[in-house]
Amino acid sequence: MKNHLANCFWKVAVLPTLTGAVAAVPVSHVESVRPQLVAEVRQSLREQGFKTDLADFNFSTSPELRAREAILKAAVPDRTSGPSPFQINLMEPVGTNFAIVLWKQDSLKLESRSWPASKNAISWDVFRRMLNEDQCALDAACTAAMSGPIAFNLSASAGSAMLLPHLAVLKKLTQTLGCRVLLDLHDGNQAAAWTNLMAATCLVTAWETEPMEISHLIRFTDTKVVFNTTWQALQTNGWSDEQLARLQQEWESANFFTNLPETIAFEGASAVALCQQGKQEVSEFKIPFNEFFIVSLQDPREIWLQMRDAWYATQSRQSYDQYRRYGMYDDETNLLLFYRNREIEVRNAIQARSWMQMRELPGVTNQIYFHSKYGSPLQAMMNMHRIQLAYQLEGISFMGRAAEAEARRRILITAIALQRYREEYGSYPDTLAKLAPEFLKAVPPDFMDGHPLRYRLANDGHFFLYSVGLNCADDGGKFPTRPKGVQDWQAGPGNAHLLGTDILWPLPD
Repeated sequence: MKNHLANCFWKVAVLPTLTGAVAAVPVSHVESVRPQLVAEVRQSLREQGFKTDLADFNFSTSPELRAREAILKAAVPDRTSGPSPFQINLMEPVGTNFAIVLWKQDSLKLESRSWPASKNAISWDVFRRMLNEDQCALDAACTAAMSGPIAFNLSASAGSAMLLPHLAVLKKLTQTLGCRVLLDLHDGNQAAAWTNLMAATCLVTAWETEPMEISHLIRFTDTKVVFNTTWQALQTNGWSDEQLARLQQEWESANFFTNLPETIAFEGASAVALCQQGKQEVSEFKIPFNEFFIVSLQDPREIWLQMRDAWYATQSRQSYDQYRRYGMYDDETNLLLFYRNREIEVRNAIQARSWMQMRELPGVTNQIYFHSKYGSPLQAMMNMHRIQLAYQLEGISFMGRAAEAEARRRILITAIALQRYREEYGSYPDTLAKLAPEFLKAVPPDFMDGHPLRYRLANDGHFFLYSVGLNCADDGGKFPTRPKGVQDWQAGPGNAHLLGTDILWPLPD
């Protein structure tokens, strides 16, 4: 009886104390200079011309652009079976500086052996049937791509969580049009090959890329695809000077650097928006009194477990509330300044005349991470995003990928001008200087080192053109070496040897 009374007395004495410990503590507004400091920093940056909020961005498009967007998306159905155009390597090297003219071959080789029947070859008849399944939709996409600017209607208010379904569409459509060029050239349909080549080119040159790093990366990747496609197309004669001049003009109009500072600004506004959202959250831990009372009556030992959990939860809640009321303002201020600095770095970088100059500037070849003295979840999330991006970059910096795209653009412009020269005079010039001013206002230098692109004539009348690549060292114009059996699609950070050095406009095999 005494034990029973003692037990009841103990419960009654502890319950009010525990209830007070686990009850939710409302978070009150704490007067601080921090909000004022954030506002002052934001205002100062805006006066200097920096965008600081998602409301500063508008990615909505006109009805005309939305109609064009719908046509492009309709051309790429969602398939789960059958061969994929991604499996055709449009620049298959032979030796050190030769490549196969694919459309002259008896069959095509797949990069993957997953289809059909574990074979790595595909006949032209099968290839033709595959591409002709969506012929009408692809023809409409070609017309849309060549009819004007390309942009996609997006919601900037979503920030870094903005959905980008069009990226997969553009990537697959670019590769598919490249494959159509091969098929048209193989079938002797020069007019159709020209249309598909121009459409693929416009998917790169006419795309008004939204300021997202992944979007720019897709554009850089598509540039390489169209580069390879154009090489295949120019291995035949018969293009008129008007056609070649238009193709050259498209590449001369492209700019891979203009929108990069805006990309940093949007990333910064997205991070600041996440910080602002976090300040509105309320962390709360409650144990319903009736549940606690029932459990404690059944087993008094549960009181200590509940008290322990409540104590840990209260400490965690108090720590987060402390960060939310004070630290988030500090982080928001630091984020505004952090991205201001990153944007200035990019603005300075894109003024460089070559990659050799650009790579010496801060923030170009190295990832710079945001650091919070509070070790906040926001910092962890941002840094994880940077790590994921580094994996997608395959060991090369984001600005390095932009520099590669620019080098390819300059090679394309020069190669097209060389083809125009040949059509006019019957052979290629012995030096690039002879292209100006008739076919080029000025011969573009190699963006990598600022020196002239490397050029020489072969004994069979073809020409060889290349850039020295990101290492800025002339390796003689060689394709990257790779272990036997390793394909392009397997390239990644663990296969850095596949990334190569020189960027080639190779000789035809």
